[in-house]
Amino acid sequence: MSLITSLVSIDNPAADFSDTPWWLSLVKALFVFAFLMVNTLVVIWFERRVIGRMQQRPGPNRTGPFGLLQTLADGVKLALKEDLIPKNADKVVFLLAPIIAGAMAFVSFSIIPMGPMVTMFGSADHPGLTGQEATRG
Repeated sequence: MSLITSLVSIDNPAADFSDTPWWLSLVKALFVFAFLMVNTLVVIWFERRVIGRMQQRPGPNRTGPFGLLQTLADGVKLALKEDLIPKNADKVVFLLAPIIAGAMAFVSFSIIPMGPMVTMFGSADHPGLTGQEATRG
């Protein structure tokens, strides 16, 4: 029985985050979040420009240089809209469901390594949020 337990522990090592300072994890989480937000803005802008060209119209070109801030303006408008909660809906679930879905989408990027080993503020680590390679095997 101990042989099976030792094989399982070798194949599935437990993640150890005790050597990573909390502030470094926070900096990496903010970096990953900012990267995802900027990436989303650029991809939506590019999609709108391509679809606009396919329809022989300019696409977004009013807000910011080349229309780059149009998606950001749309996001702010959506966030500030009046919320309508259906009468028979469970209000807690109705409000928490988008937060949980967004958090899970963000957390899925936390295990992706974002480059080779780097040294930040005297601490050597992988740039991904977890600080470990996801491709070990």
